[in-house]
Parts: sequence; C-alpha cells; structure tokens
Amino acid sequence: MIIVKENAFLIEEEAYAYAFYVDEGILRHAYYGAPVEKYVCDCSKINENGHDEPREYSEFGRGDYKIPAIVVRTQDCLSTDFRFESYEILESKPSIGMPALRGKKKTLAVILRDGRLGLKLTLFYTPYEEGLVRSALLENEGKERIILDKISSACFEFPRGAYESITLCGRANEERQYCRERVGMGIKKIVSTAGITSHTYNNFLALVEEETQEEEGAAYGFNLVYSGNFNIECEGDAYSRMRVVVGENILYGGIELEVGEKYYTPEVVSVYSASGIGGMSRNFHRLYRKHLLNPVFADKIRPIVINSWESIVFDVGEKRLFEFIDGAQGLGIDMVVLDDGWFGKRNDDDCSLGDWYVDTNKLPNGLEPIIRRCHENGMKFGLWFEPEAISPDSDLYRAHPEWAIHTNGRVGVQKRRQFVLDFSRKEIVDYVFESVKKLLDNYEIDYIKWDMNRYFTDVPNAKTYRNYVFGVYDLYERLTKAFPNLLIEGCAGGGGRFDAGILYYSPMIWTSDNTDAWCRAKIQYSTSLCYPMQTMSNHVSDIPNRQTGRSISFETRGNVAKFGAFGYELHIANANEEDRAIVKEQTSEYKKIANVILTGDLYRLKNPYTDGVFAQMVVSEDKNQAILLYVREHSTVHLKKENRLCLRGLDENATYIMEETGERFTGKQLMCAGIELILPRGDYASKVVLFRKEVRSH
Repeated sequence: MIIVKENAFLIEEEAYAYAFYVDEGILRHAYYGAPVEKYVCDCSKINENGHDEPREYSEFGRGDYKIPAIVVRTQDCLSTDFRFESYEILESKPSIGMPALRGKKKTLAVILRDGRLGLKLTLFYTPYEEGLVRSALLENEGKERIILDKISSACFEFPRGAYESITLCGRANEERQYCRERVGMGIKKIVSTAGITSHTYNNFLALVEEETQEEEGAAYGFNLVYSGNFNIECEGDAYSRMRVVVGENILYGGIELEVGEKYYTPEVVSVYSASGIGGMSRNFHRLYRKHLLNPVFADKIRPIVINSWESIVFDVGEKRLFEFIDGAQGLGIDMVVLDDGWFGKRNDDDCSLGDWYVDTNKLPNGLEPIIRRCHENGMKFGLWFEPEAISPDSDLYRAHPEWAIHTNGRVGVQKRRQFVLDFSRKEIVDYVFESVKKLLDNYEIDYIKWDMNRYFTDVPNAKTYRNYVFGVYDLYERLTKAFPNLLIEGCAGGGGRFDAGILYYSPMIWTSDNTDAWCRAKIQYSTSLCYPMQTMSNHVSDIPNRQTGRSISFETRGNVAKFGAFGYELHIANANEEDRAIVKEQTSEYKKIANVILTGDLYRLKNPYTDGVFAQMVVSEDKNQAILLYVREHSTVHLKKENRLCLRGLDENATYIMEETGERFTGKQLMCAGIELILPRGDYASKVVLFRKEVRSH
C-alpha cells in the first residue's frame, strides 16, 4: 500500500513500513521497520530529529560527508543538489532492461531534479508483500555530457543502535561463508571488481541488531538483482546511526552519460523481519519463489541428474558414455548430463572453448546415439557449455582474436588458459546464440549447464563491464524465449555467480564445486540466508572427495544433497550393488519429499559454523508435513542420543506422527520440549526425519 499525504510518503505492507518526506525541497528519510498504523503519514512526527534527518538518497558535495549514493562529475562541478519536483503512482514498474522482480505492481516514482546540471533523478519504490523493491533512473536533460562515477539503487538509513552485519564471503570451493561481525563507526564495504558477482563476496547483506538471533529480533536484508560488479557499503557515524548504500559498482574513470541519455540502476530487494534472521530468510524465499524465478520452473520439481564430469572428465566417447548411461538406468535418475570434453578438440582444458560443435573424433555419430540411449533407458539428456569463454587454441580465436576482451596494444592475461568473450558486443552474442541454438535445434536437449570459469582482465573501460552483463542477459533472454521448456543450470567455477540476476533465468545454480558433505552443509546453510533451497544444485559425489580428500558416508552425502535440487557425480558404471541400492533408495525418498523441500518454509535450527551441528527443517505451507535434517560434525563418547532439539514452524495444536517410529507428538511438544535423535556412531553422522500431521476421521 502506498499512502501520500501532502509531501509525506508511507509504504506499508503486513510485514513492514517505510516512510520519508519532503523538507524544504530535500527528500528526507523517516522510518523503516515494523508496520505503523495506516492512518499515520505525518513522517516529520515519526522521527525526532527534524532537519537533522539524513537524506533519502545521499549526495556528494553538499554537506553530507557520509558515503554517497550518487556521484556525478562535469568539467567544473563535483557535486549535485537534487530537489523534490513531483511524484507519480505508476500502475506497474518501469522496464529497466535487466532482470527484475516479476508482477504488475503499483510503484511510487519520486522525481528529483538538479537544476544547475539539468539532471532528472527518479527513485522507484515497489512494495511487495514480503519486501520493498527499489531502483533509480538518471536522465541527462542538461546541456553537457556528465561522468557518472557512482549511482546506487537505494540508500537506507537507520537510527542509533548497536548493529552487526551478516555477509557471505569466501573463495572458490568455500563460497558464501557465514560472517557476522560488529559494525561500528567507520565504513564496511563488500564489492566485486571481477566482472561477475565472484566467489569472494555475494551481493547480499543483512543488518541486524546486536541481540537479534535466528528467530528473534529485527533483521534487515538487502540483495542486488544484478550479475556484475556491485558495491554494498555501510557506515556508522559518531552517533551510532547507520547508513547502507547498495548498487552497481562503476569502476575507475566512470561512465559517460551524453545529453539525452538515460541510466537505470539494477533493482535492490530489501526485506525487514521482526522475527529474526530466519524470518528475513523466509521473506526472501517466498518473494523469490513467487516473483523472481521463471514461472515455468518456479514450483516444478527439478529432475534428478547425474553429471559425467567426475567419472569421465575429458575421456568422452560412445562406449564410455553408453556404459555411464546404462549404469544410471533403473536407479530413479531422471537426466544424464554430458559435461566438458564433447566439443572442438577438447582433450584437456587448454583448447576449444568457443568451438561449439561436436568432436566427431570422439563421437563420430554425433550426439544422437547418446541421446537415444538416454531415452531408451527412461532418462532425458543435458549438455554442458561455457559460452562466455574463448581459448587461444580454438578455431574461433584464430578467426577472431579481437573477440576476446582486451586492451589495445597489450598482451592479454590468460587465466585457466582462456580469455573472456566480449559480450558487450552484439555480434559476439549473436554468434554464441546461433552456435548453441544449432545444437538445441538438431538434438533433443532438455537441460543446459551454463558454466563461467574466470574473472575479467584487460577491460578497456568501465562501461564494458555493464554492457557485458547486459549481453549475458540478452543471451539468456533469447535462449529462454526460443526454448521455453529448456532448464538452464547456472554455474561459475562452482558458485561464483550465485545471484538473483542469474536466478531470473536459471532457476537453479551449482552451489559449489566442493561436494564434500560437511563443507556443503555450511555453504548451503549460509546460502539459505537469502536464496531458496530450490535454487541450490546439490550432488552426491564419490569418496574420497576430490576437493577435501575426506570420506563421509553415502547416507550423509545423500541427506545433505537432498535439501535442494538433487543429483549425482558418481562413477556409476563401476558402482557395486550395495551402492546402487542406496542410490535407488535415495532417489525414491527424494521424490517423496521434493515438493516440500522445494516450496516449504525453512527453519534453521543449528549453525554448523558455531555449533558443530547442521540442523534445519522444512515445513510445508499448510503445515501438514515437516522434514528435519540433522548432521553432526564429530561423534561423542558419552552420549547415546543427541542433545534435545526443539523444532519450529509447526501447528502447535496439531498432532504429528514421526514416520520412522510411528510416535505421536503435538506440535507444541515438538517445538517446546523437542526430541532426542539417535544417530550412528562416527563423525559426520546424519539423520533425516519426516513428520506428517495426523488426519482425524470424523
């Protein structure tokens, strides 16, 4: 609901309220938090500081010395002075030319103007039930070109308090690690300059109060719907007030905006919860399931896939693939995915990226016999691509060396023995689209794994970064329109581009190349702070694990992987009968619970980073079913049973049956008194427990 009274603005939904007002032409922030009474819209009375209140959208150079939301340069000016001009309530959000939350939603557009520079700035506010979506538009209506050094999607202000930040930091094979720390006076930044979101930081930030816990206290979450360089900053001042600025990261030199040009920012999603970090996460999950993910796949159970990489690597051939496919037959697996090694002259990772045609030395009859064998065994077929890359040793590079991102007069930096294709150029995106489309037209391919394995170097200017991201979105847009039932799994050297922009097109993303079950438990825990479980692609791999060398039981590897989009990376052709029986049992179990896992509400019970235990449960929307996962890092010698665990999210007045034992508990018993679990002995033991609400006959 959007309420305007004189020059005061109140946005209110059941979960939150947001207010700001005009003070002598300056837009000032007033309030963000729990809902206030709907008739209250005199924002100047909500706060006590009056003229001392910070600006709703901070600027550089006019007396506000904290981090700005916008920085603009001209030949003789390094400041802006945006003043309120008007507002409009739009029937739907404007089209911004990049992924954005879906749905026709009323949007408040507040128009500001810098008269000296001739700049028009429009701030957009779109309320959804679970969160507020914001973006900005800058239009150069002046008489000269400007340089845009910074333009944020939104600025948020918070009153005095003791705040902590939660961020998702890491590296390759340890993506999105949970990091909570005090934010005091000074500036904290998380940024990407890699060209993609990166393994190092995710474009998510939570700001919480010091006393906020999983299900208690205030929590604010911010997530940028963008897949390139980003900038999230928070600054505490000497009065313990906090400012958060979120947006695209425009790199050195800025972006020129000519007279008449427009510049839209990506959307930023902000979520408030009075029910702790868990409430914040569930708001993000519901919002993204309903309004971000491709509706074709949003509520559809993902196929159980088996990927060829760990068992075949580059040794692709009809015989090996037939054995692999036949090995997967009858185990409940839905899809065989042929990973790297099928194209060009690809015998190792030194060559052929960009040459998207079948290697007929390896597969003399093309992909048709492979796909036919999958279908004969009751499975579909998927294929791996790395469409944004080019190898120096490739036919494409020999024909078009200038297609790699490069700086004139300088030898390019090779990483992973490859370059990045310049997707800021339409003719390059056209070439890749036609190459991929030709394969999709000629073969029955139901699934693509879209990989992206290196960061950018030798970028000629700041605008290339942005235009590259738009080129990626353009390719996604064309593919999903031409092949609307094609399921695309995102990937970037593991989880290096796990963001809402990619999720708009790819309803699932490879969570990490690290498939060790305990490492994955931690990555999945922290990823779920913002992103729904159905977006996490999780596979069971062989032991010893390729990344850690650790051996964890088949049961635990399966239990952890089930809490997301489930699959395998096994040497299935060589599997013994015992392992095959376990796979068959796991796929059968997953299909029974997949709908709840993928669409239910998540409650995190134990933090593997601090507790040595990973425990979480998913409760169906109607609260009729609940699934508990418990994973213990290290065994104990004294306890036969695990410590009592209190559950969450159940109907306290209902009776629940534990399917394994038939025991009956009230929801209140399970949530207040809890249960004790008996686990196998040994490290990394686990258990999945199913509860269903008892249906009483009349």
